[in-house]
Amino acid sequence: MTSHKPTALAQALGRPPKERDIALRSDTISADRYLCADYLRHEFESVWHKIWNIGGVAYQMPEPGDFLTADIGIDSIIMVRQDDGSVKALFNACPHRGTRITEASDGHAQRFACPYHGWEFNREGVVTFVPDEEDFKESPCGKARLKDMRCEERFGFIWFNFDSDAPCLDDFLGETITRELDAHRIEDMLRVLDMTAEASCNWKIITDNFNEAYHVKVLHPELIPYIAADYQDCQFDTFANGHNRGWFPSFLPSKQYGSDTIGEPLKSMARMWGLNSDDYVGRENWQQLRVDIQQAKRTQGPAKGYHHYTHLADYQLTDYVIYNLFPNNVITVGPDGVQLLRPRPHPTDPAQCLFDHWWLVNKVEGQASTPSPAGGPDLPVEDAMHEHVRYGEKSLGTTADQDLSIAKMQQLGLGSAGFQGYWMPEQERRVQSFHETLNDLMGN
Repeated sequence: MTSHKPTALAQALGRPPKERDIALRSDTISADRYLCADYLRHEFESVWHKIWNIGGVAYQMPEPGDFLTADIGIDSIIMVRQDDGSVKALFNACPHRGTRITEASDGHAQRFACPYHGWEFNREGVVTFVPDEEDFKESPCGKARLKDMRCEERFGFIWFNFDSDAPCLDDFLGETITRELDAHRIEDMLRVLDMTAEASCNWKIITDNFNEAYHVKVLHPELIPYIAADYQDCQFDTFANGHNRGWFPSFLPSKQYGSDTIGEPLKSMARMWGLNSDDYVGRENWQQLRVDIQQAKRTQGPAKGYHHYTHLADYQLTDYVIYNLFPNNVITVGPDGVQLLRPRPHPTDPAQCLFDHWWLVNKVEGQASTPSPAGGPDLPVEDAMHEHVRYGEKSLGTTADQDLSIAKMQQLGLGSAGFQGYWMPEQERRVQSFHETLNDLMGN
């Protein structure tokens, strides 16, 4: 594959530095990876047990003894704050006979106790008490323990990795992604939306969707008035370890936008910063509007309570950047918040998955509510309660609903005798890169 050259407009815009593209092999992407239960079982061992997973939001466990739990397939993980402020990640399986220690999603524990036979564990997972201790040939106390794993706190999230030989998280993500995510100070944000939906598709169908923007102009027409969705005006980068990045300039409607005058929501967004978008007529002048918005945010932001702007580059004051962190964490950063869109595999069924939608926002002085990415009324700027639904029962947000609306159709099509393999343009090279990294881990 050859790389597209950016247009003069794209070259003129402030943007992330262009990365050298990862060489691709043009591996065949077979349907069995979406359909086969044996492939899913192998995937857990070869992929999910080898990579860094996001387990939860760190501010939800501030004190020693606070804990969160997370699930990957059939595995449950307890993440618990230690007395020294660090976090340990423990398998939620008793060393006696395997029973889960807790089914709570969060809580506080001076100690953990198995609900079956009463074995007790300290916060480090070590057994401290067993009934009838004298009946054991060798006492489990001080010797047996919950199995632990690698754990790091980074970007306001708790991460875990089953693989004791895995590189540290920063090395896994790479210097560029780590530096750019650091600029957004996610650790200072609040999660105001926390939803999980059961979806009728393989997790990789959703991942593929977020690894390309080819579908945006067809599936997400509501984005056209304020985001450049044409591949010539955007930038797509591939990194080592299967990660990638997509940059989408805002205050720059797509070419399909049918007017020379800026409309909503950009008109109101410009007015907030003292600019009249009617003064910028035609696509050749919208670039200047974007620059003027950046300058206005830079000079006016602190006085309006947007102190986080001081950490951002100019393009980050207006634009959206999507980081696809292999295999499944899709982190979309904008000027005032971060979305996590994340599919997780079903424990046994390759045609099902779980889809998480988180929305984290910066705390701005005097701002008690924020627009919801899931539609409906504004959301209070406070920690959100978790909602678990079946897709279709409740909106996950206009864009997320649209993405999932096509997922089951693709799942069915991949199982058809008429499926002939993928035939992709250059702008979908991030999909190809993802599957080649997957093939490497799976030994294909």
